[in-house]
Amino acid sequence: MLSFFKVNDPLRVIFIFILLVIIRLPIWLSDIPLLTEEIHWLTLGAKLAEGKAMYRDVWDNVAPISAGFYWLIAKFFDGSRTAYFIIAAFLTALQSIMFNSMMNRSEAYKQKTFVPGFIYLIASNFSFDFMTLSPTLISLTFLLIGLRSLLRMERTDTEQSILNTGVFFGLASMAYLPSFSFLLMGIFALATFRVSSFQRLFLAFIGFSLVWGSYLIYLYYNQALESFVQASLMSIGWNEHDFIQSWDQILIILGFPLLMFIFGSFRTFSNNAFINYQQSIQQVMLIWVITAIISLIFSIYTTTFQLILFVPAIAFFTAHELLMIRRSLIGEITTAFYTLSLLGIMYATAFGFLPKNLDSPYQDALSQPINGMETLGERVIVFGDDFNYLKGKKLATGYLNWEVCNRFFDQVDSYDEIRSIYNSFEEDMPDAIVDLNGKGEQVLSYLSIIKEQYEKVILDNGAIIYKRKN
Repeated sequence: MLSFFKVNDPLRVIFIFILLVIIRLPIWLSDIPLLTEEIHWLTLGAKLAEGKAMYRDVWDNVAPISAGFYWLIAKFFDGSRTAYFIIAAFLTALQSIMFNSMMNRSEAYKQKTFVPGFIYLIASNFSFDFMTLSPTLISLTFLLIGLRSLLRMERTDTEQSILNTGVFFGLASMAYLPSFSFLLMGIFALATFRVSSFQRLFLAFIGFSLVWGSYLIYLYYNQALESFVQASLMSIGWNEHDFIQSWDQILIILGFPLLMFIFGSFRTFSNNAFINYQQSIQQVMLIWVITAIISLIFSIYTTTFQLILFVPAIAFFTAHELLMIRRSLIGEITTAFYTLSLLGIMYATAFGFLPKNLDSPYQDALSQPINGMETLGERVIVFGDDFNYLKGKKLATGYLNWEVCNRFFDQVDSYDEIRSIYNSFEEDMPDAIVDLNGKGEQVLSYLSIIKEQYEKVILDNGAIIYKRKN
């Protein structure tokens, strides 16, 4: 396997696509439940497909480019999970090919080879939720394009490449907001590549600002700027960090890839045969890991699909390790061991093939059925942060994400706010109001005319529902 991908043959691209399909087909054909975040994205896309505007009519903190992807899928593919899988697979294959190309063009290794792309592909599958279209995956595509511009600095050192680095890191942050931290990595890396002029370094910030400035102007003219700032930008650091999966659950998934990264980086940095430019790239990829950790800190929640940001660094250093193995047999055995271990962990955790005393690391991330919801109508609003109640439903009103919307309902004693809530209900009356935290009852007490149209129902799990009367 290693010897096959050591050949830098463009035809290896075909094998990348075939291998990706073979690896992911069991997941695609399985009945693994939706992630709760997938319900979130599907619901958001469906609402936007109704003609509603993000941050003006729909209150959520998903970044704009990712929201655009979900809108397109809802509009043209009827919100199909299959579309999420196919687009995610295409982006993963594209990233693998792009990563391999940039490493060969920058001469990061002692030989031109397809091993980095192959390892990138395998590492992109160590968690089954990498296979869905998460904002992190979308953002990573732009980050890699920015990295490609960054690695040209030693060869070209042109203002255009520096500007492009800032532009693509800006686009990455518009797909996944915590990716803004990679701009700092980019500026530091530019300095590493001996771009010592402050004016030139500032070009990266200008490129980043051009992207965001254009979008903010667009929001201003569409009367959505204030809502965007409150819903998305100010959610970073304001909202309480939510661990969808605990650290021990995450380490079950990340443990072996982390060991691969440690072994690969130790082997790479202990070798003194690299030229200065190659050492600079190694330092950049090490900084990449630190920046990915920082992005997790700035995220409003932590879950395993965010770990895909670490894949480029894992692939980079593991490829170095494999290419430095002199005996071909040992290289083949090591490659096979890494491949089978990563895929084995992915399949075992995805399908629950685990020891009896070990719970699935995804048990808190997967959706759970809610008995009784199927009889409560199609359009639902949830007072609370459980997206399970929206599975198979459509969102009524624009109040989707409780972390964003609770500020509206905390001000129900304000005439302007209660009038706004009343208008939202009047325009898009819910068939069911799910009240998980008591706020629903409080709001209805201010909306007496609307409250008369509902009756109180208690589900088997104790959840309070206000069902619209026939």
